Amino acid sequence: MSDRSSTAPNSGNTPAELLASVTALQRRTRAVRNAYWLPLLLFGLLMAAAAPLYVESVEPLAMRVGQDNPALTGLGGDFLERSAALGWYWLAALIGGYLLSLLWYRWHGVRVGVQTPARPYVIAGIVGTVVGLVLPIVLRYLLLNTATVISSGTSWVTTPLLGISNRGMIPHLVIAVGLLVLARLERSRGLTVVAAVYAAAIILVTVYFQTTDFQPGDLNRHSFLLAALLPAPILLVGGGLALHNTIKRSA
Repeated sequence: MSDRSSTAPNSGNTPAELLASVTALQRRTRAVRNAYWLPLLLFGLLMAAAAPLYVESVEPLAMRVGQDNPALTGLGGDFLERSAALGWYWLAALIGGYLLSLLWYRWHGVRVGVQTPARPYVIAGIVGTVVGLVLPIVLRYLLLNTATVISSGTSWVTTPLLGISNRGMIPHLVIAVGLLVLARLERSRGLTVVAAVYAAAIILVTVYFQTTDFQPGDLNRHSFLLAALLPAPILLVGGGLALHNTIKRSA
């Protein structure tokens, strides 16, 4: 007798047995529906591919003057030498990655017969991308173009956020928010753990850059690589383990 028939409700079962069989069926359905390994691997690879853009060609100053880049490149920050190229890259990578994830979930749902409602995940990613483009403009305005009372009163939040933005870390936050939303939709403890560890890595990198008292000459051409090389392996390892579990279940 198959596993499915053993967990199917039967008229002769007791209420406790019926509840156990329904719970087992729900657990099995959730496991078949889970397909988050692809978004994890996809964004992990996109992050790793962006690593060369975080490398400076010369010794950077401890603090760079803001560059006059187009507004659509705001995701690349201002402190990095290749901030414009990085901004264009992440704009295309985030939008393309979320749309590809939506197509993946639809295809996977048709194939297995049950589908995760991935639209809120994609909406969160696209909205996060737009916010990431607008946020640096708003932060600079609050910090530099408002009355002293306003700029001083909001500096506790504008200064750290602007530091995150200037170092090209906003795309990482957009990915983290999307993964947390997806973990809720998937009802997956595994994805929740990966998303939480990934978010913690982003916070760790951000705190490091914010709290380290850099002096001229402390930064080298590879300093900003930390923004890409620390979070990316978390997504790749998490996606690889999820893919392994999916193959193991289907075998």
